[in-house]
Amino acid sequence: MPLPAAAEPPARTSAADTDRTGLRLVVLDPGHGGPNEGAPARFDTGAFEKTYTLDIAERVAAQLRAAGVEVVLTRTQDRPLDLQARVQIANRLGADVFVSLHLNSTERPGPVGHESFILSLDATDEGAARLARFENQEGGIVAGLAGGTQQPGESGTGTSSAVDDVLADLAANRAHRDAAHLAAAVQARVTPRSPFPNRGVKQAPFGVLKGAAMPAIVFEGGFLNHKDEGPWLVSEAGRAALAEGVALGVLDFGLAVLAPRRRGTPGSPAGAGTP
Repeated sequence: MPLPAAAEPPARTSAADTDRTGLRLVVLDPGHGGPNEGAPARFDTGAFEKTYTLDIAERVAAQLRAAGVEVVLTRTQDRPLDLQARVQIANRLGADVFVSLHLNSTERPGPVGHESFILSLDATDEGAARLARFENQEGGIVAGLAGGTQQPGESGTGTSSAVDDVLADLAANRAHRDAAHLAAAVQARVTPRSPFPNRGVKQAPFGVLKGAAMPAIVFEGGFLNHKDEGPWLVSEAGRAALAEGVALGVLDFGLAVLAPRRRGTPGSPAGAGTP
């Protein structure tokens, strides 16, 4: 089955680079695209989240490639791509890591800071649940607080099957544990580069993470409608800082977790890199 048109076949990463970084291939997913614009950029009139997620993904990709890691973006243009297609790209390419990049917003300005999410049937809190519901609408999926998915207009009789699917995803215990290490590593590197709070690692039933065969996270870089963070996020400096933090976090994870595993030696906890 051919890859979705948004994906580009990866070039080969050298064995030496893979041994050094622990990473052969990283798939970056710029959230939203096409008519699914994501959150509006309050401080950049007429702009939306989809533009900034692509910009940040391209910056992260450039830094990872400079370190010898091959990178594929799920989309390289302003085009729609459903949630399942995004993670399928990573699965079919045999990616080591999948990172879906997003920026946040709320109905009422107030929350501030960056956070990373791993897949879970239950959300960490109501805010995480609301965010997952919003993001899951991108693929025509409506996620309930108790987990499970149903297509709009369906009666919900397939909920138990959908719950089983999510639980099956979590049964891949090593990938799930690794995802928590990856999320912590990214948060640890972004925090000293952002003047806004570290909201931590959380869990939620994100559709874009469902079915991932590798460590997979959703990174929410901050709140576009916050009076202070919003202008920073749309600035050159803000986007560069987020991208650097994400790239370094991914590299830290590779060095601490994947490289020792490739060598058959115990690894160190991810997130222990130099800020």
